Amino acid sequence: MSRPPGPSPRPPRAPAAPGPDPSPGTPPAERGGTADICDVHHPESVDDIAAGRGVQIAEPIFRDFGGKLAFRGPVTTVKCFENNPLVRKALEEPGGGRVLVVDAGGSKRCAVLGDNLAAMGVANGWSGVIVHGCIRDSADIGRMALGVKALATHPLKSSKRDPGLRDAPVTFAGVTFAPGDWVYADGDGVVVSPRELDL
Repeated sequence: MSRPPGPSPRPPRAPAAPGPDPSPGTPPAERGGTADICDVHHPESVDDIAAGRGVQIAEPIFRDFGGKLAFRGPVTTVKCFENNPLVRKALEEPGGGRVLVVDAGGSKRCAVLGDNLAAMGVANGWSGVIVHGCIRDSADIGRMALGVKALATHPLKSSKRDPGLRDAPVTFAGVTFAPGDWVYADGDGVVVSPRELDL
């Protein structure tokens, strides 16, 4: 008894076309991260770090929370402690690609930035926020087109008791951020310059 014919065998699959073979050590076409900035504007080694030509490198104390890992822009500052009215007031303004640097005293007892203020920053054109303190609503902030660096997260909101200070130089992480400076931030760290850098 003859067996019914089965499905015809598949033709052999053609080998896949070879993909591009990037040469090892070839840099990406677009550069401009903090490591590249250091190579160009702070070429001294760690042994000669004091000769940094005005470019400051922050100590690696921050974690990344925003949906934008790399961000840059002119600095404006808020100095506060466990309160955030001036953070709100700043982010209500047109950002124009600026970076808000918040010296919250390094407090880990409450958050000075949450999802509502971060969303306001996105809507008003801010490039990023660097917080020497804590944020909350980190999952939501992680989906926003905003760079956010902070020390940690904390679920408790801050108070409104301290008037704070706006647009004064602030010092933390071993560097001073002055209004009008330029800050460059990415997954490698934070670099501060008194002027916009040629990248």
